[in-house]
Amino acid sequence: MSKTGQSGLLWVSIGLLITLNLFNSCQLDNLEQRAVEDSQRLKELEAALQRGGGGGGAPATAPRQNTPFDDDPNNLLRAPSRKLVTAGTVVPGQTLRMLIGQDPYGLNPLIAPGADIHEYSGYFGSSLARRDVGSPDHYIPDLALKVETDDRLTFRITLRQDAYWHKPVVDWASGRYAWMRGDGPDERRKFTADDVIFTLEVVQNPQVAGRVSSIRSYFEKLESFRAIDEHTVEVRFKEAQYTNLPSLLDLPIVPRWLYQFDEDGKPLDAATWGLKLNEHWYNQKALGTGPFTFVAWEPGVRLEFARDPYYYGEAPSYDRLMMSVVKDQNAMPRKLKAGELDFTYIQPEQYKTEVMDAKDGKLLGSEHIKQADFDMLNYFYIAWNADKPQFADKRVRRAMTLAFNRQGIVDKVFFGQGKVTSGPFGQQTACYDQRIAPLPFDLAAAKALLDEAGWRDGDGDGVREKEINGEKVPLRFTMLTFGGSSEYETLTSIYREDLLQIGVQMVPVPLEWSAMLKRMEEREFDAYTGAWVLSWEIDLMQIWHSREADRPKSSNRIGFRNPEADRVAEALRVEFDEAKRVELCHEFHKIVHEEQPYTFFYQRTRTALYWDSMNDLEFSPIPPHRDVRLFSFQQEASPAG
Repeated sequence: MSKTGQSGLLWVSIGLLITLNLFNSCQLDNLEQRAVEDSQRLKELEAALQRGGGGGGAPATAPRQNTPFDDDPNNLLRAPSRKLVTAGTVVPGQTLRMLIGQDPYGLNPLIAPGADIHEYSGYFGSSLARRDVGSPDHYIPDLALKVETDDRLTFRITLRQDAYWHKPVVDWASGRYAWMRGDGPDERRKFTADDVIFTLEVVQNPQVAGRVSSIRSYFEKLESFRAIDEHTVEVRFKEAQYTNLPSLLDLPIVPRWLYQFDEDGKPLDAATWGLKLNEHWYNQKALGTGPFTFVAWEPGVRLEFARDPYYYGEAPSYDRLMMSVVKDQNAMPRKLKAGELDFTYIQPEQYKTEVMDAKDGKLLGSEHIKQADFDMLNYFYIAWNADKPQFADKRVRRAMTLAFNRQGIVDKVFFGQGKVTSGPFGQQTACYDQRIAPLPFDLAAAKALLDEAGWRDGDGDGVREKEINGEKVPLRFTMLTFGGSSEYETLTSIYREDLLQIGVQMVPVPLEWSAMLKRMEEREFDAYTGAWVLSWEIDLMQIWHSREADRPKSSNRIGFRNPEADRVAEALRVEFDEAKRVELCHEFHKIVHEEQPYTFFYQRTRTALYWDSMNDLEFSPIPPHRDVRLFSFQQEASPAG
């Protein structure tokens, strides 16, 4: 979540009042300047769309080469199994309107943390290849048209020749940014092999923080990379690992000509450019080669993109993508009903009132609103900090799980919008061992485990304690929770009362997401509620390996260290046989079920409501699921207006 405004102080000094007035005046000037820049950008895009006919594809004037896909048996990429846009659904001038619950932390796909940037970068950015929606086990061409390897160590990548970077959103009239102009269509820069090389340099540079910190672990065996020519790259790894290919193909590509220069076009210092990239002047804007080009980001208000008329691939069925920032979850169905949105997700409580209790089958009271449901590839959990004395013993962690009424909460608080889970894999995958049932809700068993672990209420204050290193430590802890969810407020209230029955005191600490993420990254917590969005290929090193437990800001925030788990995670990285990979997953599932480093909670089912002016909503099986290129409008006018 974005930061809330800091509470104001009572100023009585006339001088300070004058200062505030001057500040407000400057803010108005900044807003006016932003509006002028946005207006200028919109005019450029509208002109480009008119040149292109408004329905998709590139303008006839763009020097497109339409590089053909090489359907060679040695090519690891395959032709798409299906189209993303339904034929005959293009409605010129249409805007897809939806909500997002928070501002992103930035729009540089290698720097900004959080799962949301993964979704947004798929709109404006490109990677070397992308998953086939119809067959997610396979990759289809994106910036790369051909990928070859003989040994799973060296990959030769042939790049497309008809891709151009979007035109940066800057004040072109000032003359300050003339250095950014290219010689392509609309003065754009051309995508080349050097952009791939620079992206790999970013991954290898330890100065660069943010999202790339978690990506970097997948490139530890990267040995070398070079540009053979302007459209061919060779990448070599030291060891054949299962993750080599997907890590390389999924990597969001960013350009050197922008991110290794300051705002005046001067090269960043060779010794510190990685540090400078973390706070780069363009990180709050987006630039890519994808289907949508960035228009504006007004924090707390909106994030806006427009269809790129020069995009080399299949164009979306609408011209504009408008994402309004709405933190109030209760406002989501209201805004849909008022015709301000085309679709929205709803929360479990809203699912109860608007779907389960809908009168005459009319959702939100309208016969023109429809429903779509899908299971997400994710899981929610409570994380226990194993470096804290309270949770170093697995018996305590198991007791915490036994005291958590997961099924009751899913049924009564989340109204069945999910399935209780017992391990770190999606239940729709072969890696999830269906034979391992979640621990039951059993307060008596939880008490017995705490007694066995030596935690007893010796002073009669209702809270168990234990002497550790000569000091009496009470079984009392704080739990960070996401403060924007009414369901989680109810969840923590129920859990707190059940824990008190077994002599454990939990204090919930609701936080906005930005503050919560900071505490998690710095490991300033006893426990927290979290969720992981899973990748299609299973890799356990990033979250679970012991070496990550001591790495700053790693994903193993809880300090989980287990030699057997490490062995399985390492074996999974170099195993290519799918049946053996499933066996390893099941072995790992058994280990974490015994250790309970997380209390695995549930896998989420999401419900979306949408106007019937749209075709039946289809969600991708691949996170982040909401691939808006799958959405389209019917030719008839929308009932929502």
